[in-house]
Amino acid sequence: MKNVIEQILDEKYTGNIRIPGTNGEVFTFEQIALIHLDIDSFVILHPIDKDVLPDDVLVFKIEFTTDEASLILEEDEAIIQDVFDEYYALYKKQKNS
Repeated sequence: MKNVIEQILDEKYTGNIRIPGTNGEVFTFEQIALIHLDIDSFVILHPIDKDVLPDDVLVFKIEFTTDEASLILEEDEAIIQDVFDEYYALYKKQKNS
């Protein structure tokens, strides 16, 4: 079975993304988009939960080190806006194709 990062980076993977929390709980997400900005990669994830609105999403940065990769919740509003600007530009380009 692929790890979380491998699932996110696999364009053919369509299953849910399960991310373990710090207290042992597991959070389940639907992947919306993988976005590349300059040298950084981000993923937009929608939580799968009955109390979540359809347009609630989180942006995670994929941090690559020499040995591994990890997800870091992005909190910088300017970066989040840049991620969504790129997402909308890609969506518009795909829609017009």
